[in-house]
Amino acid sequence: MKKISFLFLFSLGLIAKSYSQKVNISDLIGTWDQNVSSQAATIIFDDTSRVRFSYKGHTGSTTQYYYLLDNSHIPAVLTVDYKANHKRNRNIYLIELVDKNTMRLQVVHKNEDRTHFTDDKGKIVTLIRRLDL
Repeated sequence: MKKISFLFLFSLGLIAKSYSQKVNISDLIGTWDQNVSSQAATIIFDDTSRVRFSYKGHTGSTTQYYYLLDNSHIPAVLTVDYKANHKRNRNIYLIELVDKNTMRLQVVHKNEDRTHFTDDKGKIVTLIRRLDL
């Protein structure tokens, strides 16, 4: 009986963990800031398909870019295109919500592993926080 209860509680914990980490596209909408320096970009998700990057805080003017979110994996893969469906000029990020107002983000370069965050030399995992609470 103890083994069955332990297995049940363990399974329930795994299910709860995997559900809580899944990023929905609507969770991104808003202004996210790195709070590390004046040189860091503020990321503004305008809606479920467009994003802006501002290097002068959330008031700086930038161009809107299109983005796609692949949340079928943990961490999710965010692809930002400079033009709609333009595969040559795009940035790819791994993202994971720590909580509803904190996101982990890491830039992924071509041919790099997109299945997990890495602490390899030269790879930076950034925490960004939602500004519009």
